[in-house]
Amino acid sequence: MLTEKANAICLLEVLKEYSDAEHILPMREIIGKMQSLYGIKIDRRTVYGAVALLIEIGYDISIYEDNGVGYYLRSRELEQSEVLLLTDAVYSFPFIPAKQTEQLVQKLQKQLSVHQRKRYRYLTISRQDRKTDNRQVFWNIEQLDEAIAQKKKVRLGYLHYGLDKKQHETKTYTLSPYEMVYMNERYYLICVPDHAPNTRLYRIDRMADIRILDEPRSEKSAQKQEAQDAVYAFVGAPERVVLHCDRAVLDDVLDRFGTDIQIFERDEQTFTAVLTTPPRGVRFWALQYLSFVEVAEPAWLRQEIIEVLKVNHYLT
Repeated sequence: MLTEKANAICLLEVLKEYSDAEHILPMREIIGKMQSLYGIKIDRRTVYGAVALLIEIGYDISIYEDNGVGYYLRSRELEQSEVLLLTDAVYSFPFIPAKQTEQLVQKLQKQLSVHQRKRYRYLTISRQDRKTDNRQVFWNIEQLDEAIAQKKKVRLGYLHYGLDKKQHETKTYTLSPYEMVYMNERYYLICVPDHAPNTRLYRIDRMADIRILDEPRSEKSAQKQEAQDAVYAFVGAPERVVLHCDRAVLDDVLDRFGTDIQIFERDEQTFTAVLTTPPRGVRFWALQYLSFVEVAEPAWLRQEIIEVLKVNHYLT
């Protein structure tokens, strides 16, 4: 049985769940909901005291004297626009499994009143097939975070799709983990694997059965900046890259490589972009913009693209 000490807590829950600026609770509704939801018989004077206590400890509550109607929670930990933004993000992140997506969205919507939640009832996952089916993702993040904090190596299985469109464990890696980073709509682990002495990025949603080892991680530091500069998660030593581009793709160039790169006008239709980045990813990116982008430097990268074009299946 709830005691009088629960009055303020239960009242706060009523205000969170049922009140907002468009749905102000009159005193009679508050008294009714306290009775029906929590079995608490409460009078007006007790409501006044509970509201005063909540305001005193920092809750922003509009009272009858402010609005002439009743009471509502004026501000929340997350505002409606923030919940919408985060909800859209959770739906769009492909590394979050569908079931956990729905669970996260429900938790976010608990920050709103029941009336505000109705505006989100038609939101859904637009591309179910883009969501990972690896349900260990959040557990993976917890394990990796613990390993990084302890500076320990991890051993894990790595998943790849088979022709049956299901993920299967194809390899086992032992890695020295350093940091987790989000890029290209995916979560990656910045690490140095035992089998290769260079910085690598491995997708966290492709990991399974992570085990933290007693062995301390290699203290050959992973190149954080190198990983952050990676294009499409291709890492490597940064090099100077020169691109000749059509002005039609200026937005795309700056979206991909950032505004710190150098931009020079060539003529009315084209510009030159100079950047320093691991070049392997640039090859992948430039091949998608063949009609608009020409790689001028480095020479070896330009030649690699030429060789790729020679084996273009559409021209054979």
